[in-house]
This record gives sequence, structure tokens and C-alpha cells, in this order.
Amino acid sequence: MKGRMYSPRFPADHLLHPVFVRTYHLDDELGAGGYGFVMTARHRGDGHEVAVKFIIKDKVPEHAWWEDEVFGKVPTEVMLLSLINHENIVRCLDLFEDEVYFYLVQELHGTPWVSKKKKKSKQVTAPGKLVALPSSSMPSLTPSPSYESNVDSLPNTPPQVCVDSLSGPQEELAAGGQDPACVEPHCFSSHLAEGGEKENQEHLLQPVTSSLVRPNFSRRPSYDLFECIEQSKHKRLSEVQARYIFAQVVEAVHYLDSQGITHCDIKDENLVVDSDMKVKLIDFGSAVVADPSAPRPYYTLFFGTTAYAASEILLKKPYRAPPAEIWTLGVLLSYLLTGHSPFPTEQDAKDGRIILREPSKCGGSGRLSRAAVALMGRCLEKEPDRRADINEVRGHRWLQGALESRGRD
Repeated sequence: MKGRMYSPRFPADHLLHPVFVRTYHLDDELGAGGYGFVMTARHRGDGHEVAVKFIIKDKVPEHAWWEDEVFGKVPTEVMLLSLINHENIVRCLDLFEDEVYFYLVQELHGTPWVSKKKKKSKQVTAPGKLVALPSSSMPSLTPSPSYESNVDSLPNTPPQVCVDSLSGPQEELAAGGQDPACVEPHCFSSHLAEGGEKENQEHLLQPVTSSLVRPNFSRRPSYDLFECIEQSKHKRLSEVQARYIFAQVVEAVHYLDSQGITHCDIKDENLVVDSDMKVKLIDFGSAVVADPSAPRPYYTLFFGTTAYAASEILLKKPYRAPPAEIWTLGVLLSYLLTGHSPFPTEQDAKDGRIILREPSKCGGSGRLSRAAVALMGRCLEKEPDRRADINEVRGHRWLQGALESRGRD
């Protein structure tokens, strides 16, 4: 079936993978960018809704591919999502490929947030190659007890993987530390290993019993945290809500850090949230991996979002990913609590000069608690060696009992 029946973004005469077409029915667009686009779809069997991220193969940088003995070359983002498992992190459900695209199928999570304002622009660095100074080996990934998953959104930056820090044997990256020959990533299936163009089973090529006419192409409202904040009364969250959401993000970062993975682009637009304030981290296109038992490598280039970049990155110093991730958490916390960055200018961020807008000055009422401000300060410590690590953040007094509160007073 031709992709143009579902979206004008598909090349003319592009045929979708036959197994995908018989399994899912494409619906609305969720987002688009230079490296592909995301659409909603429904499973034809049970009717559940998913998100499908179409990744354009030619747009994936050479160093952002993973060589798998069974499935061949797949984007490193896809490999990571197929192995990690945490309730606050997006999880891959299925994967297809044809000559042009990888189809990353993920569970749809969140509430559509309709904003009256256009999404604010946040500067993103230009594409390039991540460079690590020392090399290290790959870690073993062990899934958390959680199994919930969610939708991934299109990355604002291209998939970037630090080649030098991945110089160790790839065999070490497998669930539970097992030999990858014995572990099949949970979203991989035979139609990926064999390639979509090789599918020739007659029952899969029979016409799908659905309408062949799609007169309108529609786009859904965003599910991300940015739009959630925009829809709030004062363009910020209450401290109780912010505390619950932030605690969930910290849990995700703590899990990733234990596996040697750093997301490298945490921001409000890379968190999807539902009406119960349940959040999930999306978009692992810029993630880097290192041996969690060894000192973390230093990087010399950055591909995240400048508004969230740590002081050492803005100063163009070699930096380690985990401390830079903590800084990002501090910036996120400021957006949650005040609706604004803690740094009015880039120079303020370079100098580590925090300038907070109190809720009473942001159209709200009351003041931020001392504990919240203290935690933000520990995350935004200018010197990375003195900055809090994820264990300190997770154990901070402001977050005690946050997950149990579920964002309620």
C-alpha cells in the first residue's frame, strides 16, 4: 500500500512494509522534522493506539548505527530503546524497515495539550560528530521491574553516538548481561532481520479491508510537557505538581545512569505527560553510552539544546555527560516551577548566575520553598566536580515522598 495514502511526507509511489500495513492503520501526524516524522496508528487486531516514528535511513549519521549480528545495522537509538525498560522511559514495541525508513512503533502515552501559542524556539547546535577523549567499553543493561512504555517523539537533533566511547565489544550490551546471541531485543522481529523488501508471503500481500481513500491529512496536538505547562493557568506548575513530575524524571535518569547511558537532551519537549501527571522520557537520538563501572569519558562537542546546556559546554570545555545531565535537570526544574529558564542570558549560564522568577512575579502566588531552590542550586553548580550527582538529587529532601503524592496536595 502506498504511503501517500496516509501522509504527503512519504515519497511518491513509496510502498509501506506489507506486514506493517496488515498490522497497523496509520492515522494522524504527531510531529515532523529533518530526520523523519511521527504518526499515530491503530493496531488492526485489538484497536489499541500507538505512535510510529518513521526514521529516514539516509539521515542517520554513519557513527549512529549499531551493528547487530542477527538484525544487521540499526540506529543506536533503536537498539537502546529495545533493551532499556523503565516506567518513565519510552519503550519500543515493534520495528519494521524498508529501503527508505525504519518504522519505530511505540506505545502512545499522554494527553493532547492544545496550545493557543506557538511553541517557543530553543536554539539547537548544528549537526556534527560527538568526540570522546578516553574510550571505554559497553555496559550490560539490566531492565528495571517496570514494563510500561510510551511514545517517542521526533528528535530535534540528529541521532548522535560517541564512537570513541563505544569502542568496547558490543557483545557486552545485552539485557541482564547475557550473551546477545541468547537475547532478542523485545521490539525486534523477523520482518526486520529479513528486510521489508524480502517479504513475499501471499497472505500478507492480500488487500487490507479498510478504506482506500484518505481525503484529509490531520495533525494532533502535542502530548509533551511544554504544552502541558503552557496550558496551566500561570504558565507554570504548582510546586506539588512540579515535584511529582521532577521525581519521575530523576528516576529515569537514575536508571539510565546505572546502565552507563546519558540521554543528553532532556527538556520539556522530550517528556510526554498525561492528565494524571505521569511522564515518560522520549527521544534517545543524542544518547551516549559508556561503561558505568569506569570513569566517564570527556566529550568535546555537544548536540543537545543550548537553552539546557551546562556552563562547561557553553564555555567549550571538555565535559562529562552525567554532570551535564544534572545541570539539565536544574534548568528543567526552573521551567516547571517558574515557567522560565534560571538564566536570562547565555552569559548568565556561562557564569552560573541563577536569576529565578518567583511565582508571585510570574502571575501566580506564593514563594518557592527553600528546599526546591536548594536542590536547583545543587544541580546548577557551575563547577561540574562540585555539582550534585544523580544519587544526591534522588535523595534530596525536597523529593522525599514525591512519587507517593502523585502530584496531589
